[in-house]
Amino acid sequence: MANSTCLSVYKTPTAEKKLIEIIKFSVRKWGNKTTIEYIDQIDNIINSVACGDLPCQTNPDFSLRFSYYMCKCHYIFFEFKKDKLIVVSLFHTAMDIKKRLNDELTNLNPEIQNIRTNY
Repeated sequence: MANSTCLSVYKTPTAEKKLIEIIKFSVRKWGNKTTIEYIDQIDNIINSVACGDLPCQTNPDFSLRFSYYMCKCHYIFFEFKKDKLIVVSLFHTAMDIKKRLNDELTNLNPEIQNIRTNY
């Protein structure tokens, strides 16, 4: 990141797995070119959020803890901690976001804590 005011970006293992799933699905459905463009959009959004160029939204119907930004068909969930932006998870818009996010919290909490503590 060129801007010194940008937050350092970290992804939970859950978020990394979701990105891989999105890549695999997108390659099968739309091909390499479209997949690369979509993943680049997701990366650009993450970096723009980290640099404060894109404001995240909150929605108590999803979570009181995490904020999000939407990229086409996916919600990207974030947690801000001091100088860190943690990409928590990603969900397709067709999913029951609140339920899926709550289901993942058992795994996400230690993943987030590990990032807070070790990075």
